[in-house]
Amino acid sequence: MTTSIKKKVNRYFNGIKTMRLIVTVESKLVGLVDEHLSGRMANDMPHPAARNRAEFVRLAITEKLARDVNK
Repeated sequence: MTTSIKKKVNRYFNGIKTMRLIVTVESKLVGLVDEHLSGRMANDMPHPAARNRAEFVRLAITEKLARDVNK
C-alpha cells in the first residue's frame, strides 16, 4: 500500500513539512476575521491573507509567537 505525503507536505511551503492545526472559535470572531480580510486595504494593497482564513491564522500565530519570544 502506498502512502500519500500530500497532507504532510504542502507545495506552497516549498517542500517544508506541514501539519494541520484545527481551532474552534466563536462565530462572531470568524465574522470579524472575514470582515477584516475582505475590506481592509492598506496603502491600496489587500491584506496579505485576503480571503484566506487559514493564512490569517498562520500569520497571527507567527506574529504572536515572535512577540512572546522577544519579551
